[in-house]
Amino acid sequence: MPIKYFSYGSNMSASYLKKFRNVEATWSSVAKLIDYQFVMNMPGPNFIEPGFGNIVHKKDSYVEGMLHEISDDEFKRIVASEGEDYLVEDVSIDTDAGPQLSKTLIYKSNIKELRTSRRYLRLIVTAAKENNLSLEYINELLQKKSVYYPVFSEFYSIVVYFWVKSRARKIIK
Repeated sequence: MPIKYFSYGSNMSASYLKKFRNVEATWSSVAKLIDYQFVMNMPGPNFIEPGFGNIVHKKDSYVEGMLHEISDDEFKRIVASEGEDYLVEDVSIDTDAGPQLSKTLIYKSNIKELRTSRRYLRLIVTAAKENNLSLEYINELLQKKSVYYPVFSEFYSIVVYFWVKSRARKIIK
């Protein structure tokens, strides 16, 4: 049974989903989640990757992202690769075709905002541009504070690549 999955971070990119998560969407569409805000409040593993993207309730705000139709097994791979700290939530999102029910992942956190790595910020901004999200939203993403440590950041990006790939191979049943 196909799953509709709303992605708002690196998973907005179809090429990223395929390359890192072994997921290939049947179709994808630009979507908007109303009364939520995109924040960097999921703690990363260290000072090189201090924070990752998440969404939180915020009235009169919105998150732009992508609605992907994927298989149940592919959704399970995404959940496994993102980690057990994310909750699967059912949400109603706005698309050009009207409102759609979708699943998304939300990390429960009391943290307001963290810095993120320049690598991760570049990844989500590139995904937003690839999918023609609004210039206003892309500019909001570019305002996020990032960190960069020469050599360490490049090395750690390789570690993250293999970590995500290995987790994406797992399927939770």
